[in-house]
Amino acid sequence: MPKRASVPIVHAEERKKLEEMAKSRTQEARLVERAGMVLLCLGGRPIVEIAKKYGRRSNTVIEWRNRFARDGVKGLGDLPRSGKPPTYGVEFRNRVLAALEQPPPAGQATWDGQALAAKLGSSADAVWRVLRKEGICLQRQRSWCVSTDPEFAPKAADIVGLYLNPPEK
Repeated sequence: MPKRASVPIVHAEERKKLEEMAKSRTQEARLVERAGMVLLCLGGRPIVEIAKKYGRRSNTVIEWRNRFARDGVKGLGDLPRSGKPPTYGVEFRNRVLAALEQPPPAGQATWDGQALAAKLGSSADAVWRVLRKEGICLQRQRSWCVSTDPEFAPKAADIVGLYLNPPEK
């Protein structure tokens, strides 16, 4: 006779959450599967039968049942994993954003990734990664005019002044 899964104690609200997760079409597939396994365990089905239904090993079913018994519905999510720590952190991000507020190098109207990387002494890929994450597009900066005329600012001020305070005739 196949071994029956031990039934963890579950509150009505947790059971309802499990049922919603198991029927969900918008949750991640792995969470739906895990919720289904736990629900079958709560129903007293044999572990081997549950494992066969989901195409998993018996140990997997037991693991998710135990995690649910210990942590509830939150236990069905993935645990945090180790990984390579970020090479550039918040300090680098702040340096990139501060550099963007400075005027671009001589001979350039706007900043580009290579110029920022050269100024900061880092790779262009790292700079672009920060810019992408912040949603900054260097080539799409909207400006009404870019001029190299040294007298441009006074001329523009005169024209804007005419629009704001036009002559009578």
